[in-house]
Amino acid sequence: MDSGQGTGAHLADGTTATTGPGAGGWHYLLDDGLDPAGRHPVHAVRGSRPPGPDTPYRPNPRHGRPLPDPVPADAPAPGLPPLDAGRRPAGRALLAWLEDARAPRLCRLSGSSGSGRTHLLTWLAAACPPDHPRPGRRVHALLDAEGLTVSSATARLADLLGLTAGDPADLLEALQDGTPRTVVVTDLDRAGGPRLPDAPEQLARDLLVPLLSVPWLLLVVEAADGPAAELLTAAAPTGAVLDLDHPQWTDPAQYAAWCARLPGHPVDPDATHPSPALAQLAARTPGAEPDPALPPADRAAALADIWWQALPGAERGALTALAGADGPLSTELWATLPGAGGEAVVHAAAALLPPPPIADRWRLRPAELAHRVAAGSLPVDHPAMVWEVAGGIPVRPDGGPDLAASDPERLALLLRHASAADPASPLLDEIDLLLHAEPATVTAAFRRAEEAGVPPTALATAWRLAAPDRSALARPVDRAAVLHAHLTGRDETAAAHCAALAEARWHTVWSHPAPGPCAVAPGTGPSAGRLLLADGTRLHLVDPATGRPAATGPVLPAVPLAERHPRALAAVPSGGAVLLNASGELRPVAAGGPADLPPEVPALLAGCTAVAAHQDVLVTGRADGLTHCTVLATGAAHRPDAPLHEGPVTAVGAAAADGGTLVASGGEDGRVWTWMPGRPPLSAPVDRRPYPVTAVALGSTPEGLLLAAAWSDGLLRLRRWGERHRGADLRLGGPVRSLAVTPEGLVAVALPEAVLAVALTG
Repeated sequence: MDSGQGTGAHLADGTTATTGPGAGGWHYLLDDGLDPAGRHPVHAVRGSRPPGPDTPYRPNPRHGRPLPDPVPADAPAPGLPPLDAGRRPAGRALLAWLEDARAPRLCRLSGSSGSGRTHLLTWLAAACPPDHPRPGRRVHALLDAEGLTVSSATARLADLLGLTAGDPADLLEALQDGTPRTVVVTDLDRAGGPRLPDAPEQLARDLLVPLLSVPWLLLVVEAADGPAAELLTAAAPTGAVLDLDHPQWTDPAQYAAWCARLPGHPVDPDATHPSPALAQLAARTPGAEPDPALPPADRAAALADIWWQALPGAERGALTALAGADGPLSTELWATLPGAGGEAVVHAAAALLPPPPIADRWRLRPAELAHRVAAGSLPVDHPAMVWEVAGGIPVRPDGGPDLAASDPERLALLLRHASAADPASPLLDEIDLLLHAEPATVTAAFRRAEEAGVPPTALATAWRLAAPDRSALARPVDRAAVLHAHLTGRDETAAAHCAALAEARWHTVWSHPAPGPCAVAPGTGPSAGRLLLADGTRLHLVDPATGRPAATGPVLPAVPLAERHPRALAAVPSGGAVLLNASGELRPVAAGGPADLPPEVPALLAGCTAVAAHQDVLVTGRADGLTHCTVLATGAAHRPDAPLHEGPVTAVGAAAADGGTLVASGGEDGRVWTWMPGRPPLSAPVDRRPYPVTAVALGSTPEGLLLAAAWSDGLLRLRRWGERHRGADLRLGGPVRSLAVTPEGLVAVALPEAVLAVALTG
C-alpha cells in the first residue's frame, strides 16, 4: 500500500492548522506538532471554523479531555470472516491501515473492473463492525454508491451513521460532534448510472472531498483511476492507495487453490492472476486462454470476445436485454424484458456470468463484458422500453395503472428509461410512482432533469427537502407523510393526496422556505401569543397559525441578525430575546424591546450549551450535564442536585405545569429528562434513544401538556403527557434544530431550509 508524508502550516499562536481539502471544507486548529494530513483524536483539536467568509470560530469543548474508550485497544479480536481468491494480503493491509494511528485518513482501492474491490471492502465491513472489541477495527458505514447522486448518497450515508442530512453541508455540520468514524464507499465509478456520467466526479468533489477535512474521520473509497480518483488524490495527496492489479496483494498459492474449486471449465491461474472475475469468467468460457503477459484489462477484453462468440443465441439475447436495462436487475424482472426469452433462458444466461456482489442483482461484469455486448447490439430504444416495461404494471378496475401494486424495481426501471428518453418525463409528476419506486432512481431522474435545464417543480423541490433515500422512509406511507410536509404551501392538491395516503397521526399546518438555518421560540411579554423566528438573516415575529407576519397585535419589523447560525432562541419578558450562536455564545437581541437581564444573570449563563424561556423563567443547559432554571425578576437559580445527563446538555424547554415550571432537557447521551424547581427529578428519563438529542420543547395545550423531542438521526417524537404509547414519530428530511410548542397545540419545527408547523390529529 502506497502513502506519503505531509507537512503542516503553523499559526502565530504555535498551533498547527489543517485547512479544508477543497471548496466546502472545514478548517481545524490542532495541538502543536500535529500533521494536518494525519489522524487526530477529537481531544487534540482546539477548535474549528466552518467554510465560508466571516464564519464564527468554534472552540472545541472536548479539547484536552480524551474520552476513555469502552474497550482496551489490546483486547483480543474475534475471528475474521473468510476471504477467498487469495486476497488475504490485501485484507491484512487494510486492517493494518485501519489500526495505524500514523497512517493517512484516506485509503483508495483501485484496480481493473473485476479485480474484487467491492468484495474486499464488503469483507472489511463484515470483519470490522461498529461494535468491534478493538476500537481500531471499526467500520461505521458501508455506502454502495452505485446509482447514487450527491443528494441520495448524502442522505444514505447520514442514515447509516445515525445522522440526518439533506446535503453535504448538513452532514459536515453533524460530523462536528467529535465522534471517530470510518466510512467505506464502494462502486464510486458507478455513481449516478450511465445517464449521469459526471456523477462519480460530482460525488467525489461535493461529498467525499469535504469529508476528508474532518480530522477524526477515516475514508476508504473504491475508485479506479479517473477524474473522481484524481479529485481525491488532489485533496489528500498523502493518502494510501491499494491497487488490486498489483500481484503482491494476492497470494498465488491460495489463488490457484481457489481457481481449482471453481465450477465449469478448468482455469489456468497464471493466465487470470490476480483477478477473481477473470477466473470466474474463464470457468464459464470454453477454450479461454488469455495471455498472462497482457495487463488485466486487455486480458479481460480478449476473454470477453471469446465469451461472446461462444454464447448460444438465446442466452445472447437475454444478456443483450440485461445490458439495455441501465442498472442491476433481479432475475425475475430480467426475465420479463423484451428479448430476454423468459425465465429458463435468463437463468441459463445468468449461469454464464460471474456471480454478482449482491445476491440476485445482475449486471454485466467485469466492465469489458458490458462493452462487448454493447458493441454487438443495437442502441436501446428507450421509448419502446417504456411501453414494454409499463405493460407489466397491474391494472386497476378503472383501467388505470395500479402503481401502488407494482414492484418498486419495475417502477424504477420504467423511470430510468423514461428519463433517458425525455429528462422532463411526465412520470416525474406521478406522485404514486415516486412513492413506490426505488428512491435512488427517482433522485437520479430529478437530477437528470435539472442538468437538462428543466425548471424544478414543486414536487422536485419537496423530494429534495424530504431526502427520502433513507431506510426509515422505505415504506410508501412514510414517504407520503414527509412529502406532504414539504408540499404544503407549494402544491396543496399534491399535499392533500400524500396526506390521505400517509394516514399518519400528524399533519402539517403550514410550511415556508427559509434562507438559512432557523431557530424558533414562543413569545413572552409583549410578544406573547406569537412565535419568534430567526431564519439565519433576520428575526421575525410571526403568527403561529400561519407562520406569516402577524396581522393583528404587536408588529415587529424584521430585525437583522449578525448571527448566521443560531443554535437556540429564547424570548425574554422585556420584549427582546437571547440567541445562542454556533460558537456557544449567548447574544442579546433587541426585538420589540431590549433584551434586559438582571445583572447577576449573565454570569449564570456563561458557558451554556442550550437555552429556552417560559414567561419570567430562563432555562439553560451546560456542558457538565446540568440544567439551570433562573427567575429573571429576582435572579434566583435552581438546578437538580446532580447532573441528569452524561455529557453536555444539547436542548432545553419549559412550560407551566402543576402550579410551577416544568423543565425538559435533552442531552448528547440521547436522554430526555424532566424536572421542576424545588422538587426531585423523576427516577428515570421520560425518553431515551441511542442518538444525541438535537431539540426539545414543552407546551401546555388544550389537550394537555405536549412534549416534542428530536434526535440526531432525524426522528421527531411528539407525545402528550402520560400517553407513552400514543403520539407520533415523524421524519421531515433534515436535522431538527429547534422546536416550539404553541398554546394551540402546534409544534413549530426549524429545519436547515424550512420552518413548518405540525399538529397531532388525535
